Amino acid sequence: MHAQSRASPPALIYCCVVSVTAIVPLKALDHSKQRLAGRLSATERRALMRALFLHVLETCVAADAIDRTLAIVGDDTGLELARRASVPAVRDLGEDLNSALRQATAQVPPESTSLVVVADLPQITSDDLDDIVAAGQHTPCVLVAPTHDGGTGALLRRPAAVIAPAFGVGSAAAHLDAARDAGIRAGVIMRPGLAYDVDRPADLDRYAGLVVGGGDP
Repeated sequence: MHAQSRASPPALIYCCVVSVTAIVPLKALDHSKQRLAGRLSATERRALMRALFLHVLETCVAADAIDRTLAIVGDDTGLELARRASVPAVRDLGEDLNSALRQATAQVPPESTSLVVVADLPQITSDDLDDIVAAGQHTPCVLVAPTHDGGTGALLRRPAAVIAPAFGVGSAAAHLDAARDAGIRAGVIMRPGLAYDVDRPADLDRYAGLVVGGGDP
C-alpha cells in the first residue's frame, strides 16, 4: 500500500500596499502672492491663486499614484475651493506654512506616504506626480522636486512624517539635509511641471495666458 501523497499548500504571498496622500496647502487668499503686488491688484492676485489652487487639486485627484488628496487652507474661500474640487480640507490652525503642513500630516496614516505639493504650479501634470511616487518606493526615503529658485515644488516622505517640513527660502537643500542628517535615503527628481511656480513678477510673463482666474466661488 502506497502512502498517500499530499500536495503542499500554495505559498501565501504578502504584499504591503502603501497608500499615498497628497497634501496641498493654501494660505488665506488675502495674504497670497504679495510679491506680485507691483503687477497685479489684490483682486487679480486672489483670482490667480484660486485658479492655480484648483488646477493643482484637480491634477492630484487625476494622478493614478495618489490615493487621497487633502487640502490645508487658511480661510473659508479655500474650504469652498476644495469642496468644488471634491477634496477634503481642514483649516490651518498654525502660524506659518510648516506648522500647517505638520497639522495636515498628523491626519495621514503614519505608515503611509505623504506628498506635499505646493499650490502654485501652473504646468503640473498627473505624470509629474505619478513619477515622483514611483521613484519613492524605498522605506524610509525622502524625494525632493526642486523649483527653479531652490524652493520645493513637491516633497515626498515615506513614512509620512519621516522628516519635518522645512518650506521657505532654500527649502530643497534644507529637506535633503534633514533627510541625510537622519540617515534616510534622499534624492532629487527634476520635473518641469514641479519646478516652475508663480512667485515673482517675471513668472507672470512665463505663464501669460496659461492659467486664467475666475470669480469668487
